[in-house]
This record gives sequence, structure tokens and C-alpha cells, in this order.
Amino acid sequence: MNLSRWLNPPLSATHQGGRPGKQTMLIILLGLSFALGNLRPIFAQETSTKQPILADPATRQEDETSTGQTVVTSLPKKPPLPFIAPLVGPFIKNSLPNDIDRRTTAFIPQSLDKLTSITFPKTPGKWIRVDLSEQIVVAYEGTKSIRAFRVSSGLPNTPTVTGTFHIRTKVLSQTMYGGEGNMYYNLPGVKWVQYFYQDYSFHGTYWHNNFGHPMSHGCLNMTNADAKWLFDWADPVWDGKSVWQKTTTDDAGTLVIITQ
Repeated sequence: MNLSRWLNPPLSATHQGGRPGKQTMLIILLGLSFALGNLRPIFAQETSTKQPILADPATRQEDETSTGQTVVTSLPKKPPLPFIAPLVGPFIKNSLPNDIDRRTTAFIPQSLDKLTSITFPKTPGKWIRVDLSEQIVVAYEGTKSIRAFRVSSGLPNTPTVTGTFHIRTKVLSQTMYGGEGNMYYNLPGVKWVQYFYQDYSFHGTYWHNNFGHPMSHGCLNMTNADAKWLFDWADPVWDGKSVWQKTTTDDAGTLVIITQ
């Protein structure tokens, strides 16, 4: 390193008369210190650019010391919350809730032990089990449950009937209306309707998506896709042309058992 520029500063850096001033002497000393490597520059405030190693966001805790420095420490991971929803079995498929004609609650039954105990009918054929306490409809062939659905039954003031019935009439689509005052309803285009007792039926639903909770005036609300599956599966078989498909002596309606 050329020290001459430090040892022989220009005249402008000295006081008049050739004697170096205090400022010039300080510059010379600093230059010598740098050259010899004995000193490192001192700044007014020194900050570190080194970043702390952060723990997983879900398991870290930040504490602030008395000096204002942040200290990051790791905490044990919290155990997952218990899954409190009922395990009803694998779902048939997933669809968006606002997809009116494709949404479904269907699942393959794995265990139905929580349903109200019933005496199984002595039939190898089709029958339908409705459990109002669990808001579930199950389709059986003999003793084997083949598919189940979340449904919405009648509200407390308009409960769904209980007992043993048969599907007696089917209609592809109709307008449903009734009730009085604030309970009045008029619902055009209700699809896949199957009556089993008086005005009580299984049918599709487009006006809510709250299946698994009582919502109706007594009927069993299902999604359109679920109602269609049950409509196609249950007897009497629709002939493809009748507006109102009714049971006959040769084509009796599927048995329906409804319990609380």
C-alpha cells in the first residue's frame, strides 16, 4: 500500500505555515491503522444481517428480551383435535355444494350400530330403512346395506311419520305447495318424488344444503342425485312414460321402515 499519500498530505489539508492540523493528523493515524491491520473501522451502530433460524410456524414461540432482541424457541407440536363427526363410511363421490343436480351425501355403510334397533324384515329383496334420530336413509338388499344417505326429515312442528310403509306412487317432477301463514311454501320443479304414505315422500331438494338436520314439512329431503338413485332403484319401476307411476299387483312398492 502506498503510504506517501497519507504521510505527505496535500497542502490544502494543512494549516497555514506547513504544520498539519488536528484533522489531518487524525486522517494519517487512521490510514496507518488500516495499513497495518491492527484496527477495524468503528461505526456509530453495528447491526447483524444474520437471520435467526425459525422453528416451524405452528410450533414456534417468540419472546422479547429486556434488550429488545427477539428469541425464537420451539415448542412441542399440539396433538390434533379429535374428529367428532360420525364416521359414516367412504363417500361415493365429492361434488360442489352449489352443484344442485350432482351434489350427494351418499356413502357406503361400514357400521350402522348407532341406528335405532329394528327387526329386519324376512325378505331377500329391496327395502329402505329410515332412522330419524341420525337423519339417515339406508337401502338394503336382504340383510346387506348397499348404500346410505344423509337426509333432512320433518321439523318438530311438522314431523315425519314413523311406521312400516311401501312406495306407492312415483312422479318425475311436480310443484309442491301447502302450509299456512309463515309456513306456506310453493316449490316448483321438485324432482324424483316417491310417495309412501299420504303426502309423505322421498324427493329431491334444491332450496337448501343442510342435510343431516330436520328441515322439511314432513317429507324426506334428499339431494337431487341421491333422490334419483333411490327413484331408479326402488319399486315400482318407472315405465318411462307415465306421469304418475303407481304400484300394481305385479310390481308392489319397496318396503319402507321409519323409526325415531
